Amino acid sequence: MTTLLVTGGAGFIGSNFVRYMLARHADCRVINLDKLTYAGNLANLADLPDPGRHEFVRGDICNRELVDYLMPRVDMVVNFAAESHVDRSIMNADAFMQTNATGVYVLLEAARAHRVERFLQVSTDEVYGSLGPADPPWTEAAPLAPRNPYAVSKAAGDMMAQAYAITHGLPVLITRAANNIGPY
Repeated sequence: MTTLLVTGGAGFIGSNFVRYMLARHADCRVINLDKLTYAGNLANLADLPDPGRHEFVRGDICNRELVDYLMPRVDMVVNFAAESHVDRSIMNADAFMQTNATGVYVLLEAARAHRVERFLQVSTDEVYGSLGPADPPWTEAAPLAPRNPYAVSKAAGDMMAQAYAITHGLPVLITRAANNIGPY
């Protein structure tokens, strides 16, 4: 059985991912690490398809001891944990830099030390800046041009993930979604 560490799995996108994985992959187990801030809600995890394969751990990805304790139990990491919302980052960027940059570093370091099979960094299209109506759409090769503290913090986490792939050979993927819609 493959065990995933899903961070931020009580949030909007993360909880949908947890539900999807449990419903579609009978050979998958999820350890869900979530701090339960303004973005996380345990109600998002009610009525899971197979609750026996889901373990919830309340905690912070910046907590090195907790992350290092969990990491030997997993095969792969999917990092949804993040401070989000541009407006909140403009009011106070501290928490954004802590979670979205330092927290990613803590996860990557533990993943490297415990030799996880895959690390998926879930990011945002905000790292690319903004498009005008006549601009071509972004590609993965587009330069990073963050324009607010949220985007800068996410770009920092992405760059650290990329550095771990290059420097340590950690198998890293980065995805940068645009606006997401759906339940929860």
